[in-house]
Amino acid sequence: MDPHHKSSALSPHELHQAVASEAKDVEKAYRWIEEHFPPAFLEEIEPSTRVLIARNLLSFKLQDQFSQIHLKDRSIILCNDAPDADLNILKKYTNYAIRYYRSFISNEPLEKNQAKLRISLLIFREPTKDVEEKLDPAKKAEVQNLVKSRNPNLSEGEIESLLHHLTPRFLRSMTQERLAMALDMFFRAQTRDLCQYEIKRNEDWKSKKAPSLQLVMAWRNVPTARFLSRLAQTAASHGLAIRKIVAAYVEPYSTQSVLILSLGLHGLKGNAAWEETDIDDFLEEIVLLKYFETNDVVTEIFVKPGLLRGNEAHLVRNFASFTHQVLVHGDPNLYSYDHVMEGLCRHPELTVLLCRMFEKKFHPQNRDLTAFEELRKQAVDSIEKLDTGQAVNDMRRKNILKQALIFTTHCLKTNVYRHNKSAFAFRLDPTYLEQVPYDRTNKFPEIPYGIFFIRGMHYLGFSIRFKDLARGGVRTVTPERMEQYATERNNIFSEAYNLALTQQKKNKDIPEGGSKTAILLEPYEVFTEEEQMYAREMELEETDPHVLEEKLKIYRRRHKLEYLYASQRSYIENLMALINCDDDGKLRTKDILDDWKRPEYIYLGPDENMFNDMLMWIVNYSVECKYKPGRAFMSSSPKSGLNHKEIGVTSFGVNVFLHEALVHIGINPEKDPFTIKISGGPDGDVAGNELHILATRYPNTAKLLALTDVSGTINDPKGLDWHEIDRLFTEGLPINRYPPEKLSEGGFLLDLRTKREQSSYALQTICYRKKEGKVIE
Repeated sequence: MDPHHKSSALSPHELHQAVASEAKDVEKAYRWIEEHFPPAFLEEIEPSTRVLIARNLLSFKLQDQFSQIHLKDRSIILCNDAPDADLNILKKYTNYAIRYYRSFISNEPLEKNQAKLRISLLIFREPTKDVEEKLDPAKKAEVQNLVKSRNPNLSEGEIESLLHHLTPRFLRSMTQERLAMALDMFFRAQTRDLCQYEIKRNEDWKSKKAPSLQLVMAWRNVPTARFLSRLAQTAASHGLAIRKIVAAYVEPYSTQSVLILSLGLHGLKGNAAWEETDIDDFLEEIVLLKYFETNDVVTEIFVKPGLLRGNEAHLVRNFASFTHQVLVHGDPNLYSYDHVMEGLCRHPELTVLLCRMFEKKFHPQNRDLTAFEELRKQAVDSIEKLDTGQAVNDMRRKNILKQALIFTTHCLKTNVYRHNKSAFAFRLDPTYLEQVPYDRTNKFPEIPYGIFFIRGMHYLGFSIRFKDLARGGVRTVTPERMEQYATERNNIFSEAYNLALTQQKKNKDIPEGGSKTAILLEPYEVFTEEEQMYAREMELEETDPHVLEEKLKIYRRRHKLEYLYASQRSYIENLMALINCDDDGKLRTKDILDDWKRPEYIYLGPDENMFNDMLMWIVNYSVECKYKPGRAFMSSSPKSGLNHKEIGVTSFGVNVFLHEALVHIGINPEKDPFTIKISGGPDGDVAGNELHILATRYPNTAKLLALTDVSGTINDPKGLDWHEIDRLFTEGLPINRYPPEKLSEGGFLLDLRTKREQSSYALQTICYRKKEGKVIE
């Protein structure tokens, strides 16, 4: 069109003709939709929305055959049907909480020589109460009978509650058989962390013109962001096309959220799914999607070019995590996590060789120790010959590859080849420490008896013991920010090692040796995206800002605790898989090859961030698994032991030593004044109880000048207020919650958890000072 051409306004007659012409085209498109889409589509999509779809069909070509209709609570996508259609659609909605997703395909193409038309419905929010859809009474009775027949112990109230959470739309979209499977999976998922799934082969898929494989799954606390797109991506990487998908989140923002999913899968080349891919391998990768991020450099270097399968790529990530823990003590800069990962990716053929080694040693069906030894020799020789002419980089990469090799040779058992797990667990021969490329005696003077390494969703941890019979606490480190996490990650192994060794020295005169378990969680900010989506939904519902903020606080508090508990459960479950055995030492868990071949009876105790609910869960889980130590697996559970923190056992010992030391140097602590500085906060086990003892026994003589914990540092030249310190202990609060106005002149409180945004690139840490009788920041 000539840009200088000025078109005149349409006359009333011309406008009438144009509108009438478009109306005919819309009517034609509308009739085509009703004629060529299945009855389920007509049940799902109301007439007014069909008109909207028909209007968009008129400009389908102009929109490059990909049309998006955005409504307040949903989107409708029109596109050509293709094996990767779901993947392309879901990629565009990674930042949306998809409550329901379903696709419909026409039985004829829109035009000759074109693909069939796919219409996909994505629902982001449930209907408001005034427009809430009601379930047809007949369908409701059918579902109630189905639930009752498969779960006879459920009350009417529980069934009604379930129907309230499962929308009529979702219930209508499922056949009775698939709905029965979905409900079974849902009930199982409510009390289990692992993915619950069932698969069914449709052997008569050709005659029924149906997908050849049906996968129904339910999973608790699956992230709403990006999960469905990652699922579609994983299916495509295994040569599978998603022919049908129905998904629904039940209570998506609660700590008991459950995703229910029904997938119709078929081979990308048109054959049955099981003819085009290894179904077991596909399922093994699917059940890890919630726990591990896969959009990373490992996928780019190894998976996309076809060097490794998705499941094998997880082994590379485990190599990187463990190798970093070994080498960082030699040089934290040279062997940063990123540098370690680069070392494994720089020569992918060598890393692939290490993965093949690992498989020959531990795969239950492919174990071949002769082949393993041949591959080991080949790997040793290839690594030694590595020479790119860059001496420093070559040395670094050689050390990284060598440690990954040593990790394989010194691994005694692992759950890597289990089909359903929430973490990767390894039992290691601790003599690998003899082969580190630095002076081991300066860092790790004694070789432990046993080391377990476990890496799960946003966490990694070690259990280290110095005798076969040993007991030690389980502590969970929870950094507030990624910067702090990076520092803690460099030290988590040495922390567990040193605490276990210290316990070993303390226990020199008793049968039990020393041990320690340390679990490091990534900061809660890894879930920020979920919280932002929740806030956005409340904003769309026009929630009052004050109510919104209060709901976010409750959400954050509950999900932080659930994150802690889920990580601890995962660690214990995967540790148990490697130690739960019969009397002869044979492991009860399937698909784990054990080169240790003897019983391991582990005894744990409470430590930092181990609360009563989790103590009870661990004890009950041990009994449920029939682990031989039974309730003794974890000490101090409320119903079968004494809680160390509540009684302050360790702190009593500390205070006896303090009292006697003061008397020894001529100070009577009950009469003479003395000053104290302490490392550890009022919410801690040892430090908290010691502060309580000091406040109770020596309130008039003990002067607490300074204290530091993970939340901050405080100093008061005249001594901190014992009443406030004891209040913090009673309420389980850290030192940053000490009231600044209680400080004496010249005192200060550095609050590490409260930040002020100075600019887009700078945060200030808050420090309160008492100056001239006033608190200043």
